[in-house]
Amino acid sequence: MQPNNLTNIRLYQNCKLYQNAIIEVTNDDHHYLRNVMRVKVNDELRIFNGVDGEWYSKVLIVKKDKIEIEAISCARSQIKYKEMHCYFSPLNANRHNYIIEKLTELGISTFTPVIMEFSNVRKVNLNKLLTRAKEAAEQCGLMIVPKINAAMPLDELLNNWSNEKILVFCDEKSHPENPISELSRAKELNISFLIGPEGGFSDKERNRILKLKNLIRLSLGSRVLRADTAAIVVASFLQATNGDLFS
Repeated sequence: MQPNNLTNIRLYQNCKLYQNAIIEVTNDDHHYLRNVMRVKVNDELRIFNGVDGEWYSKVLIVKKDKIEIEAISCARSQIKYKEMHCYFSPLNANRHNYIIEKLTELGISTFTPVIMEFSNVRKVNLNKLLTRAKEAAEQCGLMIVPKINAAMPLDELLNNWSNEKILVFCDEKSHPENPISELSRAKELNISFLIGPEGGFSDKERNRILKLKNLIRLSLGSRVLRADTAAIVVASFLQATNGDLFS
């Protein structure tokens, strides 16, 4: 079976995938397929689950409350991605949703909201963030949906930080250095990065972070970047130096 270019739809489903598996699609995904994409019986699409690869599939039944799809053949074997973890402060006007969307496209695998002293937003809707990540993964060809962790205070993150991991600290007060050179020395290591709130890091927070082992204190240049812009910039640098951006 070959993909139908007229119905080039990718859909994440949390179910086992194998030849002739029947996938029952309900709720929001059912609405998307039936009312937005207007799929019909025998239409073709691709299904992935983050474990069993991506499968050419065919619509069997379209009903008001569900759609049944059959997995026909494996289109791509599952890809194992390098773990990259983004810790970020929730932002005004839900701009953290933009961080989730764009960094998912850039291959970031895990996100954790972190509440800091100058965080203006202290509650996030994890379900909305997960939906944003799922939609971005479906659209960009990623074969996993990133994990969205519950929010935590910065103190909790720092108190439990493992010395086996590298933290990239995006600090506007850092002396400008070539970020590519700085990040290249972290190759093959478990790497995470921390993006602060609109108001930046407090002196107390900065001093605590700087005491961590395996820390890369990174400047993103002479311009003051918005937090969501900074997240995209550092994720791009990391994928270029340590990830699969050009593989």
